[in-house]
Amino acid sequence: MSPTFDTRFVQRLRPLGAIVLLVALGVSGCGGGSGDGASPPTPVVVERSFAFGQGAGTRGAGSADYSPSTAPNDVIAEARALPSPFTGTGYFQSGTNRSDDLFLFIKTPVTGLVPGTNYRVTARVDFLTDVPTGCIGVGGSPGESVWVVLAASASEPVTTLTAGEFRLNIDRGNQSMGGANGLVLGTVANSVPNCGTRRWESKTLNTPATPALTVKADERGAIWVLLGFDSGFEASSRLYYQRLNLTLQPT
Repeated sequence: MSPTFDTRFVQRLRPLGAIVLLVALGVSGCGGGSGDGASPPTPVVVERSFAFGQGAGTRGAGSADYSPSTAPNDVIAEARALPSPFTGTGYFQSGTNRSDDLFLFIKTPVTGLVPGTNYRVTARVDFLTDVPTGCIGVGGSPGESVWVVLAASASEPVTTLTAGEFRLNIDRGNQSMGGANGLVLGTVANSVPNCGTRRWESKTLNTPATPALTVKADERGAIWVLLGFDSGFEASSRLYYQRLNLTLQPT
């Protein structure tokens, strides 16, 4: 008996059904079966500005680089009215170097980054300083031996007691030298050439072109930024932070 119309129709459909099944399996396999198919976010340039005068832009202040016996006992870190002739407020920080190497800092987290992405950090720092240039002091110059430092890390910078010394848990460098997590921006010396005259001036420092400061965002898309000054001058140092402008460029 010759095949009926219905039988021939089924026979023709069998190879077509196999093709449909294979296509369906291929589509389901492309998504991995566990995700929603969304593309990962594309890293973009991120800019942040911190006006320290309102007490904003900082999640803590600290000190490092001393032993228990040489710990500073007069450290101040707080929002204050700016000295005359300036108006408004700034973030004041001061302390006396009793260890020949005192580091004072403030820190803040930066969020909204793409997790696991490397960023190059560049910055501009505006602050007030009343330290003349070219002066001699105990252990070093009160201006040229006090360096402003910028650091960035995925982990929060904290001071820990290590081998009898209070040190930071990140490598921000030391005095005039930067480290794996930090750069030296410059010194606190202002333009006044007379060492007997203390006059407050506004000073701006920028990150150098080289070396680059890079940091990898953590799994939450966050990093920590630290701003401080490192003193080789064995007496009191002080300044008013006004503003920190950050640019984070994906690399």
